[in-house]
Amino acid sequence: MKKQQIQQQEQTTAYDKKVTHDMFLIVMEWLEKYIEIVYKDEFPDWENRKQIHDNNIKRKDIYSNPEMAENTLSTQLLLFESTSGDKASFIREEIKQEFYQWISVVGINENNCPERLKQFIFGINEILEGRGEKIRREVENRRPLVEPNSPEYMEQVKKLFAHTQVISQEEIKTEESLVGKTHKDIVIESKFSSGSIEQGEEAFKRIASGVSSSHGSGFHFFPQKGQQKRTNSEIIQDVRQNPRNWRIDEIVVEYDNYGRVRQEMVLIHQSANLNDYDQRTGKLNLAGNPVYQASRFNAEEVAQINQALNITQQQAQVKQEPYKWSWQ
Repeated sequence: MKKQQIQQQEQTTAYDKKVTHDMFLIVMEWLEKYIEIVYKDEFPDWENRKQIHDNNIKRKDIYSNPEMAENTLSTQLLLFESTSGDKASFIREEIKQEFYQWISVVGINENNCPERLKQFIFGINEILEGRGEKIRREVENRRPLVEPNSPEYMEQVKKLFAHTQVISQEEIKTEESLVGKTHKDIVIESKFSSGSIEQGEEAFKRIASGVSSSHGSGFHFFPQKGQQKRTNSEIIQDVRQNPRNWRIDEIVVEYDNYGRVRQEMVLIHQSANLNDYDQRTGKLNLAGNPVYQASRFNAEEVAQINQALNITQQQAQVKQEPYKWSWQ
């Protein structure tokens, strides 16, 4: 063992070890809750697969808003990166073994794992290996899900503040109880010990091999300001993988000077802001807003979207009315 590693171990306190493991378990709670909400079709038996049955997440708003569940998972992952980033590498290595056990025991692999979930699993491992610069960089440029100073935004701030206060109080109690102790004085049992480290690591490597090249630029933990527009194929792939996040609807896309509105059929992601109109032109702001006009898709692409969303031919014909101006 290198001299620097020995010094790290000698200087590592029991509190450092305990708080890092605790933050990891919070991330895993949110990861399991995220899978429960977003990927219940892919894992209909998730109740039997999941490992944290005493889950402390009681929020109700995330069940009808998977985007919010993902955003909160990313936030918890950012907090974990901040907590673990300056800790001794051997602590992160211990936790990485637990992570591999979790992958093994829940039975996630390259064949049943949805693409976006693969990216999160890869990202968690990157942080455990001390490479957390991506999530730190992205949080500085993230686009809020709701408008700042709106009632929804203030409500989120209150919830985050309350949650942070609870964690801070618990950390103070933990620190006081471990004063003077080193990492050797406490033993932390893995919650996922029934899983195989070796099998989990092999499963992770196969998952990682398919997403490592796209993780740097094609995936974002948080929606980014000025994020480049996605191609039609990328949009359709997302619709196929996460159909519950999308819908087709007819909405107002433009106001004119005569008090009329123009409506169009659009493909809408649930995170879209449908009240973001340009004050000068009266048009719905589509820059970075996941609202896609039907006219951008050709007939074959429309058929693929309809199939992904289980829209029948008869329903599609009703929806494909000519775009029109109408009095408001």
